[in-house]
Amino acid sequence: MSHLHLDPGIYLNVFPIEVSKEPIPFMRADRASFQDLHPLRKRLKEEGKKAWVYADEQVVYGYGLDVSTLKMEGFKVVSLRLVETPRLTSRLIVEGLVNELRAEGYEALPRKGRWQVYHPGQFTAVAGGRIHVHRGYDLRGSFWRDTVTAQLTFGLNVDIIWVLRDTANQPLNMRRIRQKYGYDAIIAIAQIQGEYLPSRRINTEVARQRFHEHILPFVQSHSKFELPCGGQARLLSQPVRVILGGEEQ
Repeated sequence: MSHLHLDPGIYLNVFPIEVSKEPIPFMRADRASFQDLHPLRKRLKEEGKKAWVYADEQVVYGYGLDVSTLKMEGFKVVSLRLVETPRLTSRLIVEGLVNELRAEGYEALPRKGRWQVYHPGQFTAVAGGRIHVHRGYDLRGSFWRDTVTAQLTFGLNVDIIWVLRDTANQPLNMRRIRQKYGYDAIIAIAQIQGEYLPSRRINTEVARQRFHEHILPFVQSHSKFELPCGGQARLLSQPVRVILGGEEQ
């Protein structure tokens, strides 16, 4: 994979996303008719339908390959441009990438407003192979208006997470690890995470190294993916740069 050149400056772990500007068919219903979406989501899942619903203020949107099944629930067909529904689009962006990662073997963990992913088969072992240290990613959608063009821009926030598992893929925490495997195991984990250098000194460059060695390659390797509503998203590898006052653009 080619190395991405970045000019000197301050960058965020946020990467612009390009989505279709053409109208896309959705299903829509009034939120008042669906005060609780859990029963509907449960029913769609149990029936094996590839259809999902999302509430945005006073509206519920439906999307997916089997979205037509929502007609029986009182939903109506509408055509929307993704820029018209930024919160929905941010959700679709993250779900689309998570779907692609699942197809690659990643395990996805839902969190409030975000997803966390890691690959069970990709890890570094410590403590004689009894602890598996997985590098994963925290994914969150965002949107903002460009201060120059006033155009709505979508982005993907990418952060590094670390998942600790035993040989049976069961969760481990630092307290249990220290009690069972000792302080050396804690240090070994911190070195894998980049927090400590091999000399056991604190690594003051850890944030920069994670950004260049892990986040940028991850973004570059997932430059395009399908959205669950149809259409494709393009993930740009050039991160958002912070422009300080008085700095020339």
